[in-house]
Amino acid sequence: MKSIKLLIYGGQGGIEEFIEKEEDIKAIGVTGNEMDLLDFNHTSSVMPDVILIDARSSGKYGQEVMPILKVKYPSTPFIIFTAYSEGHYLIQAICRGAAGYVLQDGGMKQVLSAIRQCANGQIVYPASFKSILMKKLQQDAERSPVTLDKAIEKLGAFSKREYELLILLTQGETNQQISKKLFLSVGTVKNYISRIYRKLNVNNRPELMALLYSLQKNVIK
Repeated sequence: MKSIKLLIYGGQGGIEEFIEKEEDIKAIGVTGNEMDLLDFNHTSSVMPDVILIDARSSGKYGQEVMPILKVKYPSTPFIIFTAYSEGHYLIQAICRGAAGYVLQDGGMKQVLSAIRQCANGQIVYPASFKSILMKKLQQDAERSPVTLDKAIEKLGAFSKREYELLILLTQGETNQQISKKLFLSVGTVKNYISRIYRKLNVNNRPELMALLYSLQKNVIK
């Protein structure tokens, strides 16, 4: 079994004790210092598969380190583990490229599940994500509320199938789930998603979510 190599950044401590009990996850580094994070030595064999930011003590604590992570580990998904459920913290995390946002109330089981899902290329956001997105899009609307469908229409021209996939992507569906819902092979789903990403000039789902948020100023007038 191939282990998921995990780098932990945070000040709470104790998470590595839970990780040690998991056969498929291995902590390759633990630090609460930004300089240590920058100086962390790695080779291709020990490059982290996932980075976990333990930001339970401060929402700002996690926000400050995210730009550093994007420069240091541009292709590595990172997860925010936090006590802050307010929508603006989630929005900031998504816009800065977080692949996962896990609330403290969910406990370590959800953290472990998020690590595995993000290592598999999925995104993990709270169930309230879609309602938060809708609220963000509808703020300061002078006319009728702008729906998620209308916001997606502003992204560009899509075929009917691409549009269906894009809707499912924003709902956090996995490739396998999309495959079953649309009666397509997983390979075909991946090809469609790659085409959508190219059209929107994004590389992954977090970047897609950030793009949707950035539409607020353009679609609500």
